[in-house]
Amino acid sequence: MTQIGPFEGARALLRGCRYATLATLAEDGGPFATLVAVSADARGCPLLLLSDLARHTANLAHDPRASLLLDGSEGAAARLAAPRLTLTGQVARLDGAVEEERRRYLARHPDAERLLGLADFRFYRMVPDAGHLVAGFGRIDAIDAQTLLVPVALARDLAAMEQGAIDHMHADHADAIDLLADHDGARIAALDADGLDLLAGPSPVRRNFAGRLDAAVQLRAAMVEVVRNARKS
Repeated sequence: MTQIGPFEGARALLRGCRYATLATLAEDGGPFATLVAVSADARGCPLLLLSDLARHTANLAHDPRASLLLDGSEGAAARLAAPRLTLTGQVARLDGAVEEERRRYLARHPDAERLLGLADFRFYRMVPDAGHLVAGFGRIDAIDAQTLLVPVALARDLAAMEQGAIDHMHADHADAIDLLADHDGARIAALDADGLDLLAGPSPVRRNFAGRLDAAVQLRAAMVEVVRNARKS
């Protein structure tokens, strides 16, 4: 596993924040910011479910450049001392099969199922080109996309073994899943190189690994460790 200083905090925000501020550019070039629900794909690219009728969607059709603020200050006594991550990049609509994106989005927003039945909602993906992490007063780091995102090959290798790993956990370690979610009858909705998403009733739960996996073969050891740490807490 790799832990790269403050960048682990940036990855935690990328995976853990369920809501973000999306800034787009209007046709006159002016900025326009809105609140959106966000998830992440296997690489960590933000996933959005946007309505065709929304102003930010019209802005993206005109100019795909955007910025996304992931704010980790909720519940903090001193919000400006709490971590937040600003991403810059381009946002594009996903056409064709989106089953993988749908599963990962619903893992973080199970109540969005009702929106998927409406004709005007579609999935979008932001591909970041850079990140700006503020981890607290005076703790500021620029992060390139290569550092922030999971490598394509690693994401592909994990995807190939993900369902098998989930099925094994459900069949043989249901008690461990309930422990991780702190809820009886919980289930794993998705795995990635940084951790796992669980559904506990209607509520999503995120559990991060101690560090990002370097290879898919490390998944089993990472799962054992995250369960062991949950038992200790």
